[in-house]
Amino acid sequence: MLVPLLSQCQAQPQFNLTAISFHDNSSRLECWAMAALPKLGAGAVNFPIGDFTGGSIGIIPPHTYSSSTIRHAPAVQYSLVLSGLVHIRIPNSTLSPEQSEAWIVGGKYGILIAADTVDVSKAGHVTEFPSSDDTVIAQFPIPGNKVPEHRLLYTGPCKMEELVGL
Repeated sequence: MLVPLLSQCQAQPQFNLTAISFHDNSSRLECWAMAALPKLGAGAVNFPIGDFTGGSIGIIPPHTYSSSTIRHAPAVQYSLVLSGLVHIRIPNSTLSPEQSEAWIVGGKYGILIAADTVDVSKAGHVTEFPSSDDTVIAQFPIPGNKVPEHRLLYTGPCKMEELVGL
């Protein structure tokens, strides 16, 4: 999909992503519209998402499964799945299966935010990497461990066609 120039957009473009969030001390998946306002530059629509320190690149071997290992986000952070495949599920969720699991494909649509830190979620999430290739993830902790401004679109992961938001 070509990114239209701001002047050609019918509506204000928005930056949507799937969040591993929290509600009532439990982890859950949500679709968020980020509050970042787009700026035109270098022929692209750019969404400022803040400054970062302590970023890292993780390389996970093919077929890495941890079906019983519950995890929490180590910090509120953006995760960019550069390649591979990530399967996230919320065990013991009271929500439907469609709202309790996400498949994040590396590349074009591979961005999410993890915000279910241990201080806000008693029950975390399970992450698996079922790809036949390495899964490569760049992680960028948000300074101050603050959840960025956003609008909740709905509970459950974003649908593929909503991720770009243009």
